[in-house]
Amino acid sequence: MSALGTPAVDGEHSKGLHRLATGSTVGLAAGVVGLVVPVTLLVVQSESPGALPLSPSQLIQVTAVLAIAGALLLAVSLIIYRMGFAAFRKVDRRFWSASVLCMLGTVGLLLLVLPIVVALTSSDSIAACIQGSPTHAPACLRSAAPLAGYVAVLGFWLLWLGGLGIVVGLSLVSVRYRQVWLTAGAALYAILLLGLIAPALALLFPIGGLAYAVLALPVLVLVAPAVTSHGSHRAMSAPS
Repeated sequence: MSALGTPAVDGEHSKGLHRLATGSTVGLAAGVVGLVVPVTLLVVQSESPGALPLSPSQLIQVTAVLAIAGALLLAVSLIIYRMGFAAFRKVDRRFWSASVLCMLGTVGLLLLVLPIVVALTSSDSIAACIQGSPTHAPACLRSAAPLAGYVAVLGFWLLWLGGLGIVVGLSLVSVRYRQVWLTAGAALYAILLLGLIAPALALLFPIGGLAYAVLALPVLVLVAPAVTSHGSHRAMSAPS
């Protein structure tokens, strides 16, 4: 036990915390590549048409490629998170739920690649549909490829469950080590999950007022893993 009454970080648990830090860092990179940069490009094009040296269809192609790269990075992040939670399963079987949910999230990400590829191959029609407004993207995907839209919905909800696995796992670790930064990381991921619900439902039917949700997501995608990484390092450096 540490001087503050928190458990000492043994070798296996130190490995688990290190994996959580690594998973959050990879997740941060995934968020930047797959969400922050594409949303920024779409917003710039929406607010200042012609500011980017890209045609609308080329912009869709670029954002689709970035989204695929971000999805692959996020899949790696979820795998590393799952490995991190596995290190704690011997002392707390509740970590099994976090591991299983992260695995479902990885499957969801693989499913999401299909609609992104459809967007890449149908860039002309989707670009004409979006007409400079990023919030039209879900409806445009439904219109261009209904089946891909349904696959995107299934993939999203599996990914959402993966995010829930991160929230559950981080919450358990934060309680074990009494680490407020990990608690904050879990809370921020939970807020991010809530913010993702409206854009996901927009894949099934039109929803108004998505602009604020779309613009808030990149901020949460950056802050949540950054706080989690800091909390993991703080827990690793706790006195034993």
